[in-house]
Formats: sequence, C-alpha cells, structure tokens
Amino acid sequence: MARAKQFDPSVALDAAVDQFWEHGFEATSIQDLCSKLKLNPGSLYGTYGDKRALFVAVFDRYVDRVSREAIERIAREPSGIAGIHAYFDFLVAAIVHGKRRWGCLITNSVIELAAREPEIAAKVAVHFARLETAFASALARSKALGEVHQNVGPETAAYLVCVVQGLNVLARTKPTLAQLRGIVDTALGPLIASRNLSRPMPEAAHDTMS
Repeated sequence: MARAKQFDPSVALDAAVDQFWEHGFEATSIQDLCSKLKLNPGSLYGTYGDKRALFVAVFDRYVDRVSREAIERIAREPSGIAGIHAYFDFLVAAIVHGKRRWGCLITNSVIELAAREPEIAAKVAVHFARLETAFASALARSKALGEVHQNVGPETAAYLVCVVQGLNVLARTKPTLAQLRGIVDTALGPLIASRNLSRPMPEAAHDTMS
C-alpha cells in the first residue's frame, strides 16, 4: 500500500515558484529545489516529474495566482484609465517593495527560455494577449466616456504591454519609486483627455503566492 504524502504539494509548488522566480530556470538546480521545497529528490520527482515539468507547473501557477490577479485590477474600476493606473500603481509598488524586484517570471522566461522552448513561448503569447485585451477593453471604455483622446486605438494596448515588459526587465536594476512612476506617467499622460480624472492611491504590494 502506497504511503500517503507527508507534505502539501500545493504549498511546495508555491515555494518552487519563488525559487524559479528569483533565480531562473538554468541557475536553479534539483538540489536547490529540494532544499527550498524541503523534499528529497525521490519525492520531488515522484510528485512533479523532472525539473522542466516542475517549471511548467510553476509557470502555470504564477500566471493563475500572480498575473491573473494583477490583470483583473484593470477591470475593477468603472473608469478604464483608472483601472490601467491601478494596474501600473500595483506593479510599481511590487517592484519597489515586493517580489517583483525579481522581475516577472513570465518576462524572465521570455528572455531565458522562449527561444528554445516552444511550449513556454506559446504560454507567454497567451498571457501577453490576455493583458493586451484587458488594456484594449479599458481604453475602449475610457474612449467612450471621453477620458482618453479619440485617436487612441488598438495599437495603444500593445504599446502598454511593451511598457509593462520594460518595467519588468528594469525591476532587477533596483529602480527607485520616482523613476518608475516617471516612466508610467510618461507612458499614460499623453493618452488622457481630461486632466481632472482622479487616480486611485497606490496600495501596498501583495505579490505573494498566498
């Protein structure tokens, strides 16, 4: 009779997210993972498979727990541009005060793995499309309300995705809060038609796997 697992695979997977997020795929060894997850190699392989299989599970976990929650912020505000500000405010705070100081696991994966890992590249493309769709929907709402200039088109959403990726790469250089806010204001400022729009106050970053 097989012995029941003496650990929670879900909790251990969250620990693996942090390990890969901070150190990347190549720099993380099986020994590192065993130490981080507090497992012996047999338990790790038996539960998750090899390192690559574990990384794929980690990538999916990150998208579901971290990126999805961040993207959902865009749609929470009645004003589309306010939702976009809320997204960027959260991102900036997380870079300065939270785990986003390690960058974004998705962006890091693009740089390290996408060129040679078609499965990861496909997952990244789905994520970028989801983020672009969220930005496009928010901009359309604000355009209908006259909050952004009428020449703001679908390409602006793709531009904002690029801004996000730039911030994610910059994160590992330890930028200041003022630098990051300056970048965001430069990117969003020209879009806004009404300068009287209220911005949500930035909140503390909670980019954890809880």
